[in-house]
Amino acid sequence: MDCIVVAGGVPQEEDLLYEYTQGKPKALLDMNGRTMLERVVDALQSAQQVEDVIVVGLGSDMGQQFKRPVHHLPGQGRLISNTIAGVDWILQHKPDTKAILASSADIPLLTGEIVDAIIDVCKPFDHGLYYSFVAKETMETRFPGSKRTFTKLKGVEVAGGDIGIIQPDIIEANRELWTALSNARKHAWQLARAVGIGVLFKLLTRQLSITDIENLAARLTGRPMKVLLNPYAEMAMDGDKPHQVDMLRAELKKLEAKS
Repeated sequence: MDCIVVAGGVPQEEDLLYEYTQGKPKALLDMNGRTMLERVVDALQSAQQVEDVIVVGLGSDMGQQFKRPVHHLPGQGRLISNTIAGVDWILQHKPDTKAILASSADIPLLTGEIVDAIIDVCKPFDHGLYYSFVAKETMETRFPGSKRTFTKLKGVEVAGGDIGIIQPDIIEANRELWTALSNARKHAWQLARAVGIGVLFKLLTRQLSITDIENLAARLTGRPMKVLLNPYAEMAMDGDKPHQVDMLRAELKKLEAKS
């Protein structure tokens, strides 16, 4: 299975992370001697079931070193646009591809074992989209004080996982939908138009369930979706804020001291 890594994103001066990045892409943040992106790609290339890795957002390796060759594409400006560019590249080179792994570039505690476990639980890839949440209890047990953003669903609080699996034809058939959702994600009224006011009302009143999300995705895309509650907190521990970057660096230092 090939993997798209979305590595766009340059924190601006008003972003708290700017002090750490100084105008450079977040993916290039140092994580104890290797960049954030190098750590993520190391994990993906260590997984037994990952073949090619396509990094979208930088356009070149920018001096980074990887275990195996990595394909680089320039950034397209938005998360969804970057993902679509990666899907297009894979289909151009491997038109028979049936499922693609997608990952963010800011989860440096990811391991090859976790990647393989996520792939295994999604087999036989008969859903159009697989997305993972990590429960708040799991996150705070593994990373106390991480201050991740949690969404309150019916019966559970969750953090979004930064790895998923998509069937490429769900992108091909729904390009306008993905663009609309990408444009609307920071504007509630636009989001309501895209997903429906009833869905937003359920979310605001904490009555939105995982089944509701799966049904919504199926209605919007015409393909079934599977939402997983995964036990791997590392897949949701990203470096969005300075204190989270500090935690990640400290955890990597501790893990490497043991090895």
